[in-house]
Amino acid sequence: MSAERRRMESAIRSLLDNYPDPALHNWVVKTVGAFEERLSAIVDPRERDQVQQAALILIKSTLQQWSEKPPVRH
Repeated sequence: MSAERRRMESAIRSLLDNYPDPALHNWVVKTVGAFEERLSAIVDPRERDQVQQAALILIKSTLQQWSEKPPVRH
């Protein structure tokens, strides 16, 4: 596992720790699971690593946007 990937996963965990919303945690778990399932079909390890990095960036960016403007519940 690359240092960049560890940093990205740490940032995602940190964002999740700040927001205990079960729906948000569920979304992350399901999204990571969906990516992992699709990535398992990629044979080239470098390509798989690049796609995993892109997936983590997408998840982190989504969480950052959510943390800046969380949904309002009524």
